[in-house]
Amino acid sequence: MQRGTALVTGSSSGFGLLTCVELVARGFRVWASMRDLDRAGPLRSALEASGFGLARVELVALDVTDAEQSDALVEQILDRDGAVDVLVNNAGVMLTGFAEDIDEAQLRGQFETNFFGLVRLTRALLPAMRERRYGKVINVSSVSGRRGLPDHSAYCASKFAVEGWSEALRYEMIPYNVFVALVEPGMFPATGIFERSGPDLRESVHGKSRASLAAAKARVQRWFANADPRKVAEVVAAIALADAPRLRHPVGVDAWGSALSLGPVVQAWWEQAMVQVFRE
Repeated sequence: MQRGTALVTGSSSGFGLLTCVELVARGFRVWASMRDLDRAGPLRSALEASGFGLARVELVALDVTDAEQSDALVEQILDRDGAVDVLVNNAGVMLTGFAEDIDEAQLRGQFETNFFGLVRLTRALLPAMRERRYGKVINVSSVSGRRGLPDHSAYCASKFAVEGWSEALRYEMIPYNVFVALVEPGMFPATGIFERSGPDLRESVHGKSRASLAAAKARVQRWFANADPRKVAEVVAAIALADAPRLRHPVGVDAWGSALSLGPVVQAWWEQAMVQVFRE
């Protein structure tokens, strides 16, 4: 039984790839978008391995920072399928570097993908959802949308923006039976996001070498090496099927910890922990 139509951004790897497979398994027709269709091989392989193949999947090119491309894709999907029942805004990049080392152009670039691209695509689909009085907008945020992390100020800022915009939009859309939900993954190194963020070889104004920061990142990756990213895809699929999903969905032990109300004692502990992790 077909559950409806879903559009997933950033489908070439990580959470996006796994989400496409999970949604197909749950009966959805999926439009799997990615910037470069030459990178669709892993998704094709995962779908074939799942036993479902590409019968209910459309592979499409989409750079979420391109307004014309976003609008054209929305028009194409609505013409073909009549509706998008579920939008999964997963596309994102991680810019690393201390706040003083990141220039304004780099910061704006981080927001173009992680925030403005998400906003642009969502706004393009909202009128049709509102008219039908049905839809789900699932925004993949992060534990970093709740807590700041050293060397990730730009990424954290973009995810904090996603959190605030999504919550406000949720209250505006509930009267139309359109639900906005946030998925907040913790650390899942198996997605490869640390590798895709790319090395920044500049020396920091803090006097820390990129080698020392890479060592700190490696420690974090070891701590969460067994975190299974399929759990995030399963949560996304559960939201897609829910009648009235709640707003926030932390996934991962560290995400649940950040979701708790933090008093001064826990805050002090967190600060000491973060300083220690990145101490040379």
